[in-house]
Amino acid sequence: MYRNLLLILLLLTGTAVAAQSIKVYGKVANAKGEPLAFASVQVKEYKRGTLTKEDGSYELELDEGKYDLVVSMVGYKVQVITIIIGKINYQKDILLQAGDATNLSGVTIKGKFRDKAEEYIRNVIRNKEATEAAAGAYSCTVYIKALQEDSMALKKPKKAVQQTDSLLKAQQLTAAMNQMAFAEIVLRLDRESAKRTKEERTGITKKGNTESLFYLSTTQGDFNFYNNLINIPAISQTPFLSPLSYSGLLAYRFRTLKTETVNGRKIYTIGIKPRQLSNATVEGEITITDSTWVVLHTKLRLPKYHLAEYDFFEIEQHYEYINENAWMITRQQLTYNAVSDKKKSSGRTVVAYKDFELNKQFDKKYFGTELSAASAEAYKRDSSFWQANRTEPLTEKEVRFIHYKDSVYQATHTKAYLDSIDRKTNKITWQKIVYKGQEFNNHEKGTHWELPALYTLYQPFNFGGTRLQAFMSYFKTYKSRKNILINGDLSYGFRNKDVNGTIRLNRLYNPFSRGYYSVSVEKNFEAIFNGDAWINMVKRSNVYLHQSVGAGHSIEIANGLYLFSNADMAFRRSVSDYKTNDRVDSLFGNVLDNNQALAFPSYNAFYGKLRLEYTPRQRYIREPKEKVILGSAWPTFYVQYRKGIPGVLKSVIDFDYLEFGIRQSTKLGVMGTSSYSVKTGSFLSQKDLRLVDYKFQRQGDPLFFLNPSEAFQSLDSSFATFNRFYEGHYIHEFNGALLNKIPFFKKIGLREIAGAGFLIAKERNLRYAEVFTGVERVFKVPFNQLGKFKIGVYVVGSVANQFRNPVQFKIGITTWDRKKGKWF
Repeated sequence: MYRNLLLILLLLTGTAVAAQSIKVYGKVANAKGEPLAFASVQVKEYKRGTLTKEDGSYELELDEGKYDLVVSMVGYKVQVITIIIGKINYQKDILLQAGDATNLSGVTIKGKFRDKAEEYIRNVIRNKEATEAAAGAYSCTVYIKALQEDSMALKKPKKAVQQTDSLLKAQQLTAAMNQMAFAEIVLRLDRESAKRTKEERTGITKKGNTESLFYLSTTQGDFNFYNNLINIPAISQTPFLSPLSYSGLLAYRFRTLKTETVNGRKIYTIGIKPRQLSNATVEGEITITDSTWVVLHTKLRLPKYHLAEYDFFEIEQHYEYINENAWMITRQQLTYNAVSDKKKSSGRTVVAYKDFELNKQFDKKYFGTELSAASAEAYKRDSSFWQANRTEPLTEKEVRFIHYKDSVYQATHTKAYLDSIDRKTNKITWQKIVYKGQEFNNHEKGTHWELPALYTLYQPFNFGGTRLQAFMSYFKTYKSRKNILINGDLSYGFRNKDVNGTIRLNRLYNPFSRGYYSVSVEKNFEAIFNGDAWINMVKRSNVYLHQSVGAGHSIEIANGLYLFSNADMAFRRSVSDYKTNDRVDSLFGNVLDNNQALAFPSYNAFYGKLRLEYTPRQRYIREPKEKVILGSAWPTFYVQYRKGIPGVLKSVIDFDYLEFGIRQSTKLGVMGTSSYSVKTGSFLSQKDLRLVDYKFQRQGDPLFFLNPSEAFQSLDSSFATFNRFYEGHYIHEFNGALLNKIPFFKKIGLREIAGAGFLIAKERNLRYAEVFTGVERVFKVPFNQLGKFKIGVYVVGSVANQFRNPVQFKIGITTWDRKKGKWF
């Protein structure tokens, strides 16, 4: 049984190897570098071959020798490529050139009536390169207006209260206004290509909680359906296959919904539906005109399956002929919503484009890593600015909401009102003392204190028994966005009559470069291997007394280049003389045999740590007082050095540890998202290296699926590494690219994941490798219409030269991180 399961696992992850065959692989793309799905790659000598996948990739198994590959696709010139294969795998990427009109004949459709919808779409595809080239590089003014409304069932009063109709309507209006959010943005967009854009936001206003509003910047996605793939990273990890592409001809069904004649030209409205075996596709309609064969209007919906936050998302676009030169999008409306329980969050964003300057010439250095910028003045625009720049008129509801928010702002930002809020927040009540926790706020000074509730003071599960523990935090924020955070705790152990505690200070002094420093003083029980398997974390042999004074600093030296530094003075103490609970030992005697703390002589230790990280070509948005990182197409490289420094304050430790690593997450078109990390490290010297400072590898959990980018699933035990080790992790989220080819699985919303990992460690002469695959399903978080999580079931297979593991089945839970836009 296990052999069969492992075979299935290998097939799913693509690791099966054909005996005595050489793999020929690569990608097929057009002149722009866009992947071409469903292109034919045939071996002329054998008259057999394959079709490219949705990401343009292909793979063949051939013997050694000379072959002619015939690569063809509707709309492109046929290419014959000669290859000579040796004894190693052969990679060949292929670019196809656009064909002539004579190569664009449609497939004959049998039946009494022939719908020419696909023929019309072919004409648009044939003409789209010239359509886009007409505009060239350009600039335009963009006006964005976004509105969000949250609806929920109003609670009925517990007691019958007689209300007048006017009072009830006023309450409903106030409730509706408090659930709305609104934003307006004016910007100037410069664009040379999809990868070379830049915007300057000249006017910005936001009212209400605007975090859920989508598309407040053109950096959040490109909705140009003339592109082969539609990338909208802010709402979907997977790009969508455009129906206006040769690959789309195979992924969609087309039907003529309506034919009109306007000014002597025929206008066709074409219905778009995905074929049954498609994955990342859209659905709706496109309106085109004959003769010029350009798009006039689109109304397309994105599949719910690929939306991380929303349950519905629709794009509607209008095109106009600009300067008698080029057809451009002049207006698009994005409609989206999310539903959970009895709540619904509905959003609508209108984007209008005007003042086009076509066929511009930009300096080669004009476009860089700064994609968007806004000055402080952009947030201070008055009503006359918006009246002059507002392309879309405000609705009655939007006008009412703006007036309501302005009046609320004026009323709630007077000193008297803010003082009253502080008095209410700072009022001491028994509910706050017992179970809510007490807060003290001062709006004038920008300070906020938090004290714990009584029920949190009792901490029964600690080393050495029950403790009484209190927490405290202090936060101060400045208008410059600088801030300071101080938090701490103090605890008393009843059995050993000991006092522990921690106090930490974090100060953000440069919001733009993320410059901060921290200071900490602590005395607490810590784990020798923090993050070990849970069975080891409950063992007393993993506990010691950590007493330290430390300082840290971090700053971005240049774009993408970060420096982290830390210095710590620690006083290591054994807890073998602490009293423990014998009843716990009797309950878990078989599991935790000889459950005693580790005895070792006390010693002092001084540490220094440096970490340098660099991400080339890191893209970002510049706000007046901060920098928003958008990511990079390049990986992140890092080097980390940790030094045990002897002699300082009687420090006895003396060692050097150096580690290098690389990590990256990259989108592979409609085939999903891949991420990997590789690192290697070793102790350069070990003159005096203590147990607390060992480099450990974590054993796998028997039931739960661990984070595959950080841990291995099937290691038989935790152990330390001193010499150089090599560690790597790879994860690929297919996002339905495979299972959505099967109608049943597509219907129930399953998605697949696969990955692998390896570890080479000299300590056990260990060579370890694992592969895993699993299926996951997304669920909504109750009472949170934008919250989602995934539950997965996984099968793991591993090989090692020092131990054997059977095939294992595991479960895991992953949540959606809205701020980072990824599963976490």
